[in-house]
Amino acid sequence: MCWQQVGVFLLAVVTSVASDNYRELTGNQVWKLNQEDEATVQQLVVDGLVDPLDHSGPSTSLRVTPETAGLVKEVLDQAGITYQVIVQDLARYLRDNDVTPLVQVRFGLTAQTCTSLNCSAPLTDNYMTFEQMEYYLAQLNSHPRVSVSSIGKSIEGRDIWMVHINRSGCEGQEPIGMTPRIAYSAMKRRTVWLEGGIHAREWISPAVTLQIIHNITHDCSMGRGLEVYVVPMANPDGYVHTWTNNRLWRKNRRNNPDSSCDGVDLNRNWDFDYGVGASPNPCGETYRGTSAFSEPETQALRDAMLQVNSTGTLQMVMAVHSYGQLLLFPYGNPASNPAPQTEEMKQLGIIFANTVKTVHGKNYVVKSSGSFSPASGATDDWAKGVLKTTYSYTLELRDKSSFVLDPDEILPTGQEVLEGLNMVFLALAPEKYTQ
Repeated sequence: MCWQQVGVFLLAVVTSVASDNYRELTGNQVWKLNQEDEATVQQLVVDGLVDPLDHSGPSTSLRVTPETAGLVKEVLDQAGITYQVIVQDLARYLRDNDVTPLVQVRFGLTAQTCTSLNCSAPLTDNYMTFEQMEYYLAQLNSHPRVSVSSIGKSIEGRDIWMVHINRSGCEGQEPIGMTPRIAYSAMKRRTVWLEGGIHAREWISPAVTLQIIHNITHDCSMGRGLEVYVVPMANPDGYVHTWTNNRLWRKNRRNNPDSSCDGVDLNRNWDFDYGVGASPNPCGETYRGTSAFSEPETQALRDAMLQVNSTGTLQMVMAVHSYGQLLLFPYGNPASNPAPQTEEMKQLGIIFANTVKTVHGKNYVVKSSGSFSPASGATDDWAKGVLKTTYSYTLELRDKSSFVLDPDEILPTGQEVLEGLNMVFLALAPEKYTQ
């Protein structure tokens, strides 16, 4: 392990970078609507005027910038929607309520550390910087079952890392007295693709995705018989920006010509029902880009997924997000529903949700992403519509109220997701043991 014992003396644990990652939120407010009006809110989102902060139903909490506040008020007044300003300055609010301050002082605790010389496991008591993630992946690459490779570069030149966990290498590690009915090498080839971190502000996504990688690698009882491919951080530039400038940054870091607003929503940039429900405005949080696959990040993901699926063995794609405790299946465009194998996706999803609940009692709801406002051009829709993957999901992790999740939630969230995935993997690779 890469944990270091520190005894009972004072320890300062650096949990963030020196710059203020709330500064770009100065003057932003949170407005709470007194009535639900999904159509009006969706139009405000498409027009790039608000950032909806509710993810488990029609949004009534909106982040409003100083530049758009006047126009948003006008639209709401015309629609007869009243509201309350519940946060006057979001930067000040987040700074005052920061659960991961710049230097966190702990007394008599064991701290987990990750350095370039020693990072043999992902942190579970704190969020990792992108640099720390690279330290971990570099050391993981020495494991005989693992291959770590860059599938491309982000728009700012950072690597997009993919981890391939091979199904071989577990022979001889079966439960005592048990052997597989057939050799792993003779099992039908099945592959699974997991994606994390495509939305930069959803820090719990890469944190949990890295736990998944670590556990599958080191526990041969999980994922047995499956080839598992994982991209734990699909949007490294955006993630770095959330550590340095804007904790709630969502998009990549595209410099959009003829606009004062940067970034493309990478989860609206895929070429299936592209543009439906997404914003054409560069200032919108769901800005779709100039065309499908306009961004180097989605191009890299697409090409890698096509390669993985070249033999037609890709059985499941799961894009890991937050928040809302939801397991969503395609399609995000209601006009395209029902998707093929909808009932199969629903039933496997119920297996996942029921298993998750047994761990820490958390309820995850399984439903179609089309039950919300239209939102297409996403990873899961493209995997289902273009790759014809049988099982395709977007997993929205804890909790039900905020992107800024306490680090204490990292470990239990990972534990419950791992148990859920273990049951899903058993369903996908049902070969049994024999005595």
